Amino acid sequence: MNYACLHTHTTFCDGKNTIEELCQAAWEQGLSILGFSAHAPLPPESGISTDWHLRQDKLEAYIEAVQKAKKAWEGRLSIFLGLEIDYIQGVSEPADHRFDTYDLDYRIGSVHYLTKPDLSYYFTVDGPATEWQEGVRELFSGDYEAAGHAYWTAVKGMVQAGGFDIVGHIDLVKKNHQNWWNDQTPESYKRDVQRVLEVLHKRPIVVEVNTGALNRGSMPETYPSAGILREMLHYTIPVTINADAHSTSHLRGHYDTAIEVLKKSGYREIVNFGGKQKSKGPLANARGPAGWISELLP
Repeated sequence: MNYACLHTHTTFCDGKNTIEELCQAAWEQGLSILGFSAHAPLPPESGISTDWHLRQDKLEAYIEAVQKAKKAWEGRLSIFLGLEIDYIQGVSEPADHRFDTYDLDYRIGSVHYLTKPDLSYYFTVDGPATEWQEGVRELFSGDYEAAGHAYWTAVKGMVQAGGFDIVGHIDLVKKNHQNWWNDQTPESYKRDVQRVLEVLHKRPIVVEVNTGALNRGSMPETYPSAGILREMLHYTIPVTINADAHSTSHLRGHYDTAIEVLKKSGYREIVNFGGKQKSKGPLANARGPAGWISELLP
């Protein structure tokens, strides 16, 4: 099995290591594929200010650095250029044409923010627990089910808008709410997930099994949960494994756990990215999105 990580952050955004350091670590740790996915700059007019998005004035340098690494590591690592682009209705979405000129290999679509319609208040669902609790009080009067519904509504909107290749940490909203771990979710939450999957399976989009929370010790399970994976299998939604790496130590982190969860959920194969064009050869996945290659789980 080829090991890959397409969800990787560097010092260009909120990662701890440089592109070259991550390439070297990936090579030493036996990865075949490494994709860089900086948090894309948000539109200035959004008024949202963070210290973890790639700055607009650093975007060109990021692109150049990844392209340089592609050439330097050719023949040893397959390196790809990506962005993780936030979906905020009416403000930002992975389908935005503002990134079209950069010849990206792939895009990860993610929902991190819940906001008031006028953006006068916003919070990230995976920030510190205090931010999550304050945000739910402010926007949803303390109603966690309402916050979950808003999150999944945003994920559905992102999927419907399209323009991306991978759904990032699809059930990220559970991070700070332990009552939703281990599939301990209310029926309303399950219905929201089902509505997303009903839309998702009709589109050429891959869902990542993300080990980022395990790598950082913030949660004892993958994104998505085993229960959601079982539902995804029912719809034959393709999956890939990503570390959501923010340091060299995260690469391949807890992949054995992800494989075990996938197998217990009924999956027997994943897909790995082979490039923009339809991959050829005995592993070519005729059912999946173009450019992805099926791999049997070990």
